[in-house]
Amino acid sequence: MDYLTISTIMMALVGGIAGVLANSRKKTADSRPAKNRKPEPFRRDKAEWQYDAALRVYCDCMGKLPEELEESDIAVIWDNACNHCSVFLTWAIMRGYCGEVHLADEPDAVEKVRRREMTGTEFFITYCDYRLWREDFAESILPFVDDYYFARYLDAYSKTSREKLKKYPLTFGFSWEEYDVFEAVLDKDYRQWKFWKRMKFWKP
Repeated sequence: MDYLTISTIMMALVGGIAGVLANSRKKTADSRPAKNRKPEPFRRDKAEWQYDAALRVYCDCMGKLPEELEESDIAVIWDNACNHCSVFLTWAIMRGYCGEVHLADEPDAVEKVRRREMTGTEFFITYCDYRLWREDFAESILPFVDDYYFARYLDAYSKTSREKLKKYPLTFGFSWEEYDVFEAVLDKDYRQWKFWKRMKFWKP
């Protein structure tokens, strides 16, 4: 692979990462939640918002043009584009914070995810139609989702991908081994959020 090709790939990767983080709010210099932060309530996230960036990265890496892609290629691109959503939703399911709509309409599928018989992406695509909404989460976890998802999660997802998995966002899909890495980060951040909430340093 020549230098020009590598440069093109890296530029596309950077653009894709920027797209993932486009809705992030500015982080404070301090690691603690900002005292006066007032994030907007979480409304939705969509895999389609990242599809074009994932497509560019995939085509550059595989040396293909978009018109040359087969259905199997398209499926991989969608998996890559929705992985950050799938990981977060899977964490909610595994920790008992799945929305009532899913518990009522597809309880068997929820249990399959908990038993790791269905991946988070399979659930996300099949039952969420590539979109995350407030109703996908239990009411009890929504304050955390509101404060954390766009303000910090997307940055955490990107950093974990690069530093712990040695991969770039939008270049890989869901696996349980990699989910476990993200789960540890989410668990830690959730514990910290609850602590600072109790200490009243976080006032959304």
